[in-house]
Amino acid sequence: MKRLLLALALLSWLGCREKPPPPDVVARVGQVYLTREELARALQLLPVQMDSTEASQQVIEQWITNQLLYQEALRRGLRNDPEVQRLLEENERSVLISALLEQLYQEEEAGEEGQPGPAEVQAYYERYKEQLRLREPYVRVRYLHTTREEDARTVHRTLQETRAVLDSLWEALVDRYAENPEEARLLAGRYFPESRLFTAAVLAPLREALQRLRNGDVAPIIEIDGHYHVLQLVERLPAGTLPELRWIYDEVAQQARIQARKQIYARLVQRLRNEARVRGELELYQQPQRP
Repeated sequence: MKRLLLALALLSWLGCREKPPPPDVVARVGQVYLTREELARALQLLPVQMDSTEASQQVIEQWITNQLLYQEALRRGLRNDPEVQRLLEENERSVLISALLEQLYQEEEAGEEGQPGPAEVQAYYERYKEQLRLREPYVRVRYLHTTREEDARTVHRTLQETRAVLDSLWEALVDRYAENPEEARLLAGRYFPESRLFTAAVLAPLREALQRLRNGDVAPIIEIDGHYHVLQLVERLPAGTLPELRWIYDEVAQQARIQARKQIYARLVQRLRNEARVRGELELYQQPQRP
């Protein structure tokens, strides 16, 4: 949801520029246009599991709604409202602060020492191990889809006949038959929260099939809009499981990076406070005590 809101915010900003009609228009409201390039940039912020057609339609419809509301607000003169101006000024401050922090983080992380290395990630994992226990079931699946039913049957038969499928064999199947090899490799290569897989409405049959599978089971071939989907549950980890670092390395590395950024933020704020005091620009006044 946060990614979707970020995508829509980006489109609102991009679409606010009045310009002549570009050649690749997706939608128009008044003299404001949404282009395919802008839509593609917004879609990159969305989860990979979302159906691309449904996601595009959702973003376009919300962009149209936002533009209609925005233009109506301008027609009513709300930009000149004192309270609105105050909120806009606060928003400007927030944007500038965010830009400053992002610039600072990038400067600090420009060198290799700015990125958490394996030793730092391992240390973070050991320190917060108990907090890293899974809060919901995680799954690793083998999944691909193809427009050829016979190809889907071949993959399905291979998975059924060879329950202990080696990763190298799965790679070969993906290379030969998968419509989206990158997606198939991603899902087979790591564990994901089960609740985040196949979230698009059109993929509900896959989500329901996954819930019924036990480790090693292969779901029946599922046909959706001319695509044949093959799904195997490799392993389901129940909530409360202490994951191995290799399963969640990227997530732990990200948490270690966030912790490092918090330290950078604290140092910056302390330095700015000290400098402001030296210049005589920072002063705290005694607050009257309540009776």
